Amino acid sequence: MTFFLSLRSPLRWLAACGASLAVASNAFAHASPTSRDPAPDAEVAAPSVVTIRFSEPLEPAFSKIALVDEAGKRAASLASVVDAQDRKTMHLELKPLAPGRYTVQWTAVADDGHRTKGGYAFNVK
Repeated sequence: MTFFLSLRSPLRWLAACGASLAVASNAFAHASPTSRDPAPDAEVAAPSVVTIRFSEPLEPAFSKIALVDEAGKRAASLASVVDAQDRKTMHLELKPLAPGRYTVQWTAVADDGHRTKGGYAFNVK
């Protein structure tokens, strides 16, 4: 009861709410890219794989990478995979790519269930 009485002060109440939100935000982190290969806007020789590393471990069943060409057609025939040894890393193996601009589209679902999406492009010379 002493704790609740001490929260009668508006400043104490706000401080307690702020501390609760800080703890909750750490528990509900979103997976965001920490590295991408090929890198965004890079000009590269035809890569054999797209690799994205994320800030949080991923749920393999719900996370994916897709690659499309300039016409919007799928440019990868295989499904992406989350690395079994490092669930923060996802790979998409590629067939040989023709020169042109390609767009990587990714969906990442973290262990806590939060979904993030994004994309970027790179050029094959």
